[in-house]
Amino acid sequence: MYRFLIFLLLCMMSHLVYAIQIKPVKDNRTVLVNISSKEQSRLFVYNDRISTVRGLDGAYDIKKDEKQGDIYIKPSLYYQHKAFNLFITTEAGHTYNVLATPLDIPAETIELKPLSPSRIIASRWEKNSPFAQTIINLINAMLNETNPDGYAVVSLGKVKPKRLSNCLTMRLLTLYQGDQLQGEIWLIKNESKVNARVQPRDFYQDNVVGASIQNEELKPNDQTLLYRVVGYDD
Repeated sequence: MYRFLIFLLLCMMSHLVYAIQIKPVKDNRTVLVNISSKEQSRLFVYNDRISTVRGLDGAYDIKKDEKQGDIYIKPSLYYQHKAFNLFITTEAGHTYNVLATPLDIPAETIELKPLSPSRIIASRWEKNSPFAQTIINLINAMLNETNPDGYAVVSLGKVKPKRLSNCLTMRLLTLYQGDQLQGEIWLIKNESKVNARVQPRDFYQDNVVGASIQNEELKPNDQTLLYRVVGYDD
């Protein structure tokens, strides 16, 4: 009996841990989220803090966690079955239009994941060190899977590989978007039956300002990661 109760408790805890909506969103775009019609739903922005929230008066009740920068939102009685908008601004300068649809579901956590960089903060990070050191810092951030201040990290999912030669292909995995710099993580694969050698200089084209390869010697069917930095001005 006790074992069954422990198993049931673990299942409930597992449900709570995974009850989260992750919503990638760009600045000034509308993102659709589902919230509980009767309970407080938590909403936060990844690696950022919510500063202001505006919306239709009387549509919802809201509480803000001043320490974490999160909000807890619950629709009013009249809006338990009606969608409403929230206009959110963050401390990093992001702005989002959240269209919240109340449903008869348990409260969930909603994570807004920025797909746009905070240009002012990213620019400050890029200029905080000499240019060469900034390139090294960005490559190290990609190696260690950390976010430089103000950067948006975008995982691209399934992207068609580009063929470099008869034996090598490269596929873009992740972008690190800043102000004047963009980091790129590529998957390099040797599809031949013989060994292949790749070097960072092989990938210096266009506006590439830095590159590093995890493993320069590739056996047949081996793959490695290329970390590349591109300079741009838009």
